[in-house]
Amino acid sequence: MAGALIGGAGLGVPFNELATILKKFGERAMNFDPVLKEIQSKVNTIIPLVAEIEELNEALEYPKEELENLKKTLEVAKKLIPRCVGLWKYNYIRKSDYTKKLRELNSEIGSFRDILLIQTARDGKKTMKLASEIKDVVHRIDSKCEIINTVDLSVAVPGIEGECVGLEKPVERLKTKLFKDGVRLLVVTAHGGCGKTTLAVRFCHDKQVKNKFQKNILFLTVSSKPDPKLILKSIIQSLGRFVVSDSVNDDEAFRHLEQLMGQSSQNPVLFVLDDVWEGPESNKLLEKFSRMPNCKILVTSRNKFPAFGEPYALEPLSHEDARELFRCAASLDNRTPQFPDEQIVEEIVKGCKKFPLALKVIARSLSGRTASIWKSTERNISRGDFILGSEETLLECLKSSLDAVSDDKMILKECFMDLGSFPEDQRIRVATFIDICAVLYEQDECETLSNLDELFTRNLVNTVYLRNEAHEDNYYSESYITQHDMLRQLAVHLTNEQRIDQRTRLFVDISRNEFPEWWSKKEMQPVKARLLSITTDEMFSSCWPDMEAPEVEVLILNPGSKTYELPEFVKRMNRLKALIVRNYRSFPTELTSGYQVMNCLSGLERISLERISIPSFSNHNLKPLLHLKKISFFMCKVDRAFTNCSIQISRVLPNLHEISIDFCNDFVALPIGLCEIVNLEKLSITNCHELSSLPEELGKLINLKTLRLRSCIHLEQLPESISRLHELVDLDISHCVGLTKLPDKIGNLQKLEKLNMWSCPIIRKLPASLRNLKNLRSVVCEEEIAKWLDIVSPRLRNLVTEHKEEVNLDWLLA
Repeated sequence: MAGALIGGAGLGVPFNELATILKKFGERAMNFDPVLKEIQSKVNTIIPLVAEIEELNEALEYPKEELENLKKTLEVAKKLIPRCVGLWKYNYIRKSDYTKKLRELNSEIGSFRDILLIQTARDGKKTMKLASEIKDVVHRIDSKCEIINTVDLSVAVPGIEGECVGLEKPVERLKTKLFKDGVRLLVVTAHGGCGKTTLAVRFCHDKQVKNKFQKNILFLTVSSKPDPKLILKSIIQSLGRFVVSDSVNDDEAFRHLEQLMGQSSQNPVLFVLDDVWEGPESNKLLEKFSRMPNCKILVTSRNKFPAFGEPYALEPLSHEDARELFRCAASLDNRTPQFPDEQIVEEIVKGCKKFPLALKVIARSLSGRTASIWKSTERNISRGDFILGSEETLLECLKSSLDAVSDDKMILKECFMDLGSFPEDQRIRVATFIDICAVLYEQDECETLSNLDELFTRNLVNTVYLRNEAHEDNYYSESYITQHDMLRQLAVHLTNEQRIDQRTRLFVDISRNEFPEWWSKKEMQPVKARLLSITTDEMFSSCWPDMEAPEVEVLILNPGSKTYELPEFVKRMNRLKALIVRNYRSFPTELTSGYQVMNCLSGLERISLERISIPSFSNHNLKPLLHLKKISFFMCKVDRAFTNCSIQISRVLPNLHEISIDFCNDFVALPIGLCEIVNLEKLSITNCHELSSLPEELGKLINLKTLRLRSCIHLEQLPESISRLHELVDLDISHCVGLTKLPDKIGNLQKLEKLNMWSCPIIRKLPASLRNLKNLRSVVCEEEIAKWLDIVSPRLRNLVTEHKEEVNLDWLLA
């Protein structure tokens, strides 16, 4: 064995050669026999020692200087002994000389043997000392650390099950984002059942990812209630290290792992934290992991965790990928399924709303079934909530997102459920939703926006902004909510689990004139709903059966026909505070009646009309709406309502505080009657491109605090009477590209705090009175106007904020 060990290129080769020479020489040189035998014995003793030392030196990367002198002695021996072999036996003089040299060689080799034995003993003692020190360290650490012998959590990357359809591009995008310098943690986000875990697994199996991290990829399922120490145990065991025991706190545990990662010289580590839910423990976990050196962290979650950077929102499947995923899932056990008519498959795929989990569950339930079952499924799935009503897996997956909302945030669940009031595939205006929450939950705009933002971070809604400055300064006309159809189905399904007469919100969908049986037969009435939403299609004739709904506070009517009449039973809704009529088609709905209904709604506080053609106020004996605070017109035809108006608007709307007129293309002039509503505090006219001027009577609005004229592109000037609006705080004339000047006496607006003049390119000179605006805190404008402000007053120049505006056209696809 010693010969094998020293067979390398070190000292072992000279020793082997010397051993061979000694063996041959010993047979032929009888006169040198005693000394040669002694040399041979010592060499045989040294051979295993040198072999062991050389092997350990190489493994431990020790210096080789200690054996250099021995190497020189071996070279001398290799030359001396062959000379002794050829010496004539009667040559006594030479024999005596070589005998002396052999004895010196024997003595020197003996000395080296003794040194090697001493070194071996020394190294042994060092090893024992080191072992003793390690034992002491382990003993001291034992109070805080323990060696674990079993895996608490699996850290192995799961295998790929089935076909990963439509994930090639997402994987490439993940690599681009996560591999970027400076990015330590990336959150992959989408609501439940969209394929986040599948994407993460596919990412871990990517060839480039494997090459980058070698075998250092750890995949942990965190779940809704993470145990940091349990996660640490699993991670550190996989690295073959110590793990912090239960006797220390989480901070010490994380510091321990952080030190281990910092001392590691190996390839970087990829941590995949799958299924992380919102909560204090999860936030702490991500915060600690984000500080770990020499690693990348990929997180999958239903929450966005915006504090850790911009998340990667998993995009929905294309129709082609959805169809392919459905076909793959239907092919169980490598069998080729007998698909029925292609149109049936298309309708089922469409009914699954590109939702991966729904596609898989429905496909597997149909695999191997008869054509009649496929046809029956296709018919039933068109009813909307059939999938959730029949598939417990889907229902539990989606419902778990709501179940995770803590009891102190129950308002989030209520807001989520209210979103079922609107037809599927529709953009919901933030301004409209604010009206709903103001009535049902007595929330102001900030509270409602905060709830929407939290729903957004939980992936229960999506938000769309037309421009990047939308959603600022209480301006919401260009802000929208969208929601995945499966989530809307969840809200509808959970609502429909209760009896009709017990529901706090009631959603009714009417196709043609087919009313639900409970309604047409007047069963389970009166209903107790506080929110009532009725959606009708383009074939509806406005022939309403009667309904008793005395508790309704918010009524949402979603007409889809060209003409529409408000139902007569609304007159008896004595508690109604918000009336929302929103046509969900592209053409405006002609409202053929309604004023008589509103005459009976004395408690009405808010009216919101979307894509409605409004009849004239004239020839109607309208009663004052004493409690009405806000009225909104969005994409409405309003010209007839105000033209040749014979009634006194201020008498009908005496206590109105807010008027919002948005995207009304036939709005050419502000009715003088509106300028007589002295209680008005907010007037918002935006994106009304035909508006060219404002009346001098505008100055009568002495309590006006906000005047917003955004994107009225043909507006050429502001009336001088605007200088009499002494309560005005916010003036927004942004994107009024035709505006040539500001009123000379604008400096009289002593309470003005914000002036938005962004994208007003024709304004070339500013009035000197601007310097009198002592309370002005912010001016939003471009560089050219900022230079004029510097001329008028350097103080105003210091208040300038410049936008880098980017128009967002994604809302057109919503």
